[in-house]
Amino acid sequence: MAAEWQAFYRGRSVVVLGGAGFLGSHIVERLVELEAQVTVVDALVPGSGGRWANVEAVASQITTVHDNYGHLHRWTPMLKEGGLIIHCATFNTHRWSNEHPLADAQWNYLPACALAEFLQRFPPSVRLLYASTRTVYAPTRARYLTERHRVAPRDVYSFHSWASERLFLALNGRGHRVAVLRLPHLYGPRQRLEGVEIGFIGELLRAAVRDEPYDLVAHGEVYRDMLYVADAVEAFLRLGAQSATGVFNVPGSYVAARTLAQILESLLGWGKYRLLDTPAPSFPPLSGRRLQRTLGWLPQTPLHEGLRQTLGALRQL
Repeated sequence: MAAEWQAFYRGRSVVVLGGAGFLGSHIVERLVELEAQVTVVDALVPGSGGRWANVEAVASQITTVHDNYGHLHRWTPMLKEGGLIIHCATFNTHRWSNEHPLADAQWNYLPACALAEFLQRFPPSVRLLYASTRTVYAPTRARYLTERHRVAPRDVYSFHSWASERLFLALNGRGHRVAVLRLPHLYGPRQRLEGVEIGFIGELLRAAVRDEPYDLVAHGEVYRDMLYVADAVEAFLRLGAQSATGVFNVPGSYVAARTLAQILESLLGWGKYRLLDTPAPSFPPLSGRRLQRTLGWLPQTPLHEGLRQTLGALRQL
């Protein structure tokens, strides 16, 4: 028998913004398994990782819209009473965003303004889940980051993510149910190894898969939260089914970069990493206490197993 949260999605209308990207495509596949009525909206921004090939396996079971989600007339007719919007359409960059703040706003913030304005006037209640980032938090020496920790975005991308959070959370007073999920580093099958700013884990996985050298700063002792993509998907769908509201940290495995490299070495035989003494900061792990209180659940996938499945998928490409 399906769990209650899984049964919730059977026949339900769900629009996934950015549904052809890394996280979005995994959400779409899971929703199809749960027999939801899925609409995928994706602009397929060059370099972002969004590709129709990511949802090719379920293409006959979904509706697709190739457009910026800010062009609301293209997809809002699919919204139904009791439906959901899962928003993971962010163009996830940091350096690029700082260099192109206007372009970043056009992809990551202005469409959010259009959506928030539309939903202010939209009479049926909808549930909106927004994929945000842990980088909205201020630097701290605290042991854990809770949702009450001070927000101080450090770059353009993080600022636009936080500004979008505020727009969407204000809708909770207008009959809608909005939850923001602040995510750490995601990894998993379909990991992006090319394009604009693939991030630390993408760079490390690319080096390991291609048997290339990689430098780890601070002797490999920089710690990061690593969240397997299937666990991120489950967090979204569980929160959506419970109609939860507010901000939720979604924690992962808190691990040193050197440990990651050693796991990849054990799985692939790759050992071409160097430990440099260049200093670099670590960030505290995300606290999952609020998520656990709300769901009675936390991410489950052990790091070694998640990396094994990720590498298995990447080596088939």
